[in-house]
Amino acid sequence: MTLVMDGPVVAPRQGVWPLVATIAVAFVGLLIAAVFQLPDPLIRHDDYPALFGDAETYYVKTLMEGRWVNYLWHLRETLLPSWVNYLIYNALWAVVLGCLAHNALGAGAPLWRKGAVALIAGLSAPALLISLWFNTLIPGMAILAIYALATTQLSDRTCRWLLVPFVPLALTAYTTYPFFLLALCLTRADTQRSAKDLAALLGLFILCFALGMASIYTLNYLFHGIFGIPMAEWRMPNPAHDLASVVENIGLIGSFLTSSASLMSFHFLPLTVFQLALFGWAIWAVGHSDPWRVIYPLAGICLGMGLIFVQTVKTGITLPPRVSGFVWLYYAVLLGLLSQELAARGAGWDRIGRNLLAFVALIYLAFNMLQHRDITAWQADSREMVAQITPVDGPIYVSGTYLSLPSGEKSGLQHDLSVAFRLTQLTGRDVVICEMTPDVCAHLPEDVQVGASGAQYEVRNLDAGSVIMLSSTPIREAAHNIPDGG
Repeated sequence: MTLVMDGPVVAPRQGVWPLVATIAVAFVGLLIAAVFQLPDPLIRHDDYPALFGDAETYYVKTLMEGRWVNYLWHLRETLLPSWVNYLIYNALWAVVLGCLAHNALGAGAPLWRKGAVALIAGLSAPALLISLWFNTLIPGMAILAIYALATTQLSDRTCRWLLVPFVPLALTAYTTYPFFLLALCLTRADTQRSAKDLAALLGLFILCFALGMASIYTLNYLFHGIFGIPMAEWRMPNPAHDLASVVENIGLIGSFLTSSASLMSFHFLPLTVFQLALFGWAIWAVGHSDPWRVIYPLAGICLGMGLIFVQTVKTGITLPPRVSGFVWLYYAVLLGLLSQELAARGAGWDRIGRNLLAFVALIYLAFNMLQHRDITAWQADSREMVAQITPVDGPIYVSGTYLSLPSGEKSGLQHDLSVAFRLTQLTGRDVVICEMTPDVCAHLPEDVQVGASGAQYEVRNLDAGSVIMLSSTPIREAAHNIPDGG
């Protein structure tokens, strides 16, 4: 027997202006949170090829990660400054967030409530981390934004069939982006929810996901001669081949959950407890009124994380906590629904619901601002370095180690190429990292080749070229799962 909850169906489409206003609030909130980044955003070393339009360097990721849509993006002829790309990325992300809140709470919901839901989803810690690859992820975010806009104008049934082309496309941009599409379907207020409907939607999504994987495998076979996605060595894969390896890889799930629990609260334990308690309250309160309204998001979370855990056990790869970003779309919507439930109980409860939703959004906004402020340390440091370099032709040499930079530690620099690409971005000149290619630096004076002897860097302008001498004494260890290329 199919159980269908009785209750009003809220149509998400009541004119364009409520949607536009929600998107605008989301966009302004994202920009406020990233105010320290806007003039000169931090770029991860393997995001620079997208900024430079360097398709040749990026091409290996089509094989190792199936990023075919992103590769096409690297082939574009028009290149924009990083701050423009950053604004474009956040504008597209705001569209996704605004459409999510608009559809989930209804167009008639107060703007403050929809805006708060959008910002809670958009300012989560995983969303902050993945945003540092904004140059590469613009096409993937555009795919999500187009689909999100479609969900505000088209019927639930039509949007589900649109998963057939959109899921494979999103999968070739970023592995978890298809789960964002599913979240847009599962949180719609106008869905006629039932066990049969949920099973049909999840089944369709799994088929679309399989179609996407098959498409990537086929493209890899046609262009690389390999039917599959081989894991790069820098990821240190440990494929499961027997019971012992399966058990060992299952342990990685525990490590993932532990690191995610710390990350989701910006490494502030009381916030972890508070968020989990609030999540439990939302499940109980909303589920008491409409069980299916809770079952749908929980099913989306379980399916998405289940597929991620299967990949973890299969490959033995330690996944970064940022892959759980889609979970926060469901979390934010459930908090918004909790606020609506409390509002229906009366003035006192309404104030509690308002204050809780606003408090979480403001907490996320504050933590994001602090994080964005801290990670811009390398941006400022590198600008000071370049200001001391003689503006002439020829390469810039870098000796010493980037692991000695206090600003590099604050900004989380992951590779020597973080320094090389950044200096190229600022100067347009070739950069030689002596630690990576010592032979190229052999003509430099010996004291220059080894780097600065003290804790601070030093800039020397020689006849042989400009040299940035970083300290040769590291203050932290290098990451062991970072690629050697861009």
